[in-house]
Amino acid sequence: MAQLPERRLKEKQKEECSAAILQAALRLFAAKGLQEATMDEIAQAAGLGKGTIYYYFNSKETLIEELLCSLADQYFRNLLEGIEGLQTPLAIAEKIIANLLGHYQRQPELFHVIQMIITAPGGGPPRVRHVFATKHREWLARLRERAQEPVEAFGLSLESFVDFVATHAHGLLFWAVAGRNIEKLREESGRVLRAFLKS
Repeated sequence: MAQLPERRLKEKQKEECSAAILQAALRLFAAKGLQEATMDEIAQAAGLGKGTIYYYFNSKETLIEELLCSLADQYFRNLLEGIEGLQTPLAIAEKIIANLLGHYQRQPELFHVIQMIITAPGGGPPRVRHVFATKHREWLARLRERAQEPVEAFGLSLESFVDFVATHAHGLLFWAVAGRNIEKLREESGRVLRAFLKS
C-alpha cells in the first residue's frame, strides 16, 4: 500500500521537474532564440544539472518539440475560454481577441517562441507542424460549433465569420510580438470587428 503513494509522489516530482525544464527553456528560447540557447543554460535556469535535463529530454531537438507541442495546446485552448453563452458574433469575436491579447500580456514568451517556430524555414520540425495544424483544426471546429447559432441568427455566413476571426486573431498575434502597444491593438481590433460584424 505504501508503494502506491510513493509512486504517485515520484510521478508528480517527474512532472514538476519536466515542467520546470520546459519553463526555463521557454524563457531562454524567447530571450536568445531556439538555436542560440544551450542545454547547459536551460539546466542552469531550471536549477538542475545538465545530466538531469538529458534524463527527461534526450536532445535539444526533443526538448524544443515537447515545448512547442505543449505551447500549441495552451495557445489554442485559451482562445475560446468564456465564449459559451455569448449571444452575438461581435461578443464572441471580442472575447476571443480579449483572450488572445490578455494571454499575450501574461506570457509574452509563449507568443515569441510560437512566432519563431511558425516563421522558421520549413515551419519547424514535422511533429511540431503536425501538432500545430491539428490543434488549429480542432480550434476552428470548436469555434464553428460554439458560434454557429449566434452567427446564423444574425444572418452571417459561419465560414466567413470563422475565417475572419481566425485570420484577425493570428494577425494580432504577430503585431503583438512585433511590439505594438496592446491597448492600441485592442482599440483598433474593436473598430475592425464592429465594422466587419456591422454592430
